[in-house]
Amino acid sequence: MSEGADKMSEEKQSSCSGFEGNVVAKGYTMNTIGRGLVIATNVFMSTSLLYLASEEVGCIDGEGNSIDCDNKVYGFRPSSLLTNIAVITGLLAAFLNPIVGAIIDFTDHRHALGCAASVAMILIQAIQSYTVSSTWFPMAILQAAVVFIFEVFLMTAYAYLPELAQEVGEEKMKNFSPKFIMSQFFFQSMHLVIVLAISIALNTSTVVTAQISQGLVSVFLSVFLGLAWFKYLPKAKAKRPLPEGKSLYTAGFSQLFHTIRLINQEYKNSLRPYLLAVTFAEAGVNAFIVCAVTYMNEVIKMNSTETGVAFLIVLVSIIPGAKFSEFVTTKMSMKNSWRINLFYYSIATGIGAWLMKDESSKIITYIMSMFWGLGLGWYYSVQTASFSVLMPQEQATELSGLFSFCGIVLSWLPPLVFTIMNESGIHMRYGVLHLVAYLLIAILFLSAMPDWDEVLTESHLKSIDTTAENKREESSSHQEEIGKC
Repeated sequence: MSEGADKMSEEKQSSCSGFEGNVVAKGYTMNTIGRGLVIATNVFMSTSLLYLASEEVGCIDGEGNSIDCDNKVYGFRPSSLLTNIAVITGLLAAFLNPIVGAIIDFTDHRHALGCAASVAMILIQAIQSYTVSSTWFPMAILQAAVVFIFEVFLMTAYAYLPELAQEVGEEKMKNFSPKFIMSQFFFQSMHLVIVLAISIALNTSTVVTAQISQGLVSVFLSVFLGLAWFKYLPKAKAKRPLPEGKSLYTAGFSQLFHTIRLINQEYKNSLRPYLLAVTFAEAGVNAFIVCAVTYMNEVIKMNSTETGVAFLIVLVSIIPGAKFSEFVTTKMSMKNSWRINLFYYSIATGIGAWLMKDESSKIITYIMSMFWGLGLGWYYSVQTASFSVLMPQEQATELSGLFSFCGIVLSWLPPLVFTIMNESGIHMRYGVLHLVAYLLIAILFLSAMPDWDEVLTESHLKSIDTTAENKREESSSHQEEIGKC
């Protein structure tokens, strides 16, 4: 009787979790929640760093508002701080991504790496809760470090997805995936709401608001990431042995170049233009978030609470954007849906940069945040769906790594251009407008793809051909060994 009751209790808990008791799915969900929390608190932390850098060089008036000035701190305008951090972390991520990928693929240390990255993020968030006038520069250095560590954390988490999909099957993954995304955005939104409520209730300054956010998020991350890595996610074995005579560094880059060569030879009309589109689209979209925080603070003169409200509107708008993506994709191919999405986002960015002129444009900023949120929800939904459809299952591991690399390899370029324009005295409006160029280049690559049915045919048939070719090579090598004997 007791055993039956225990079994019913376990089944009920599994049903309530939404993942049928799958511990890897639960662990990955905890990681997506952690991801959302880190992104949310970065809004407040970035605003605080901008304020303190401006304060140090006298670009803050007596009422605590930023003013236009050409004073520089450590050789740059304070308004270039966030984009400089993005340049540094983008270059680090691009160069070290293959090495992290090699550790995940060729060693048994994936779980240990995820644990280390999680603990490092929690500690840095806690330390940054003491960001004040005398500590802002070391905290900015820590901010650059945590952004890179965040990329490592994401890579280790993503590595569990192909194995999870193989374990539960395609149908269950279709059910699990929306829950991952909804969990992330729900807790991300809740953190923004909690911090904004405290800020408004206590009328806290930009710096104090960031301190509250960092303190809270360090506690939340301890709970969710602790559950992810110390309870749910299992230790993982190496996916393949390290090639003889190669180090992790050389093996990582060798694997990357091998996959690029495979794409160039076998998937010229499908994955090649698609991944090139991902490279430029991700560069533009990811840089937009960094540039938007700077623009809202320096041009629109928004404090941390107002900036937080704008990003909360973006988050809330992402959900209907994802739903709209599903509707559009039922009416046309994923390629055309993504092209229209990128064109929409380009138009929204252009209109926003033109209308958001000064401090009187705060209402317009909130309205544009809604349109940007709709575009982001549509963007991430159709991009992820199209990749899952195009990716040949036989090369899932290699192509997932290349997809991750394409998403960050140019992440440093838009912030660098923005910084150069800002340091040259060019209005930030044009720094934001230049991001449209990356989206338009992505549209051109998507337009170079043939009909979607032809793209899918090449992707799936070439996968079979490549596997057969590998078998022929293995057979030929085996015959040569027999001949030598």
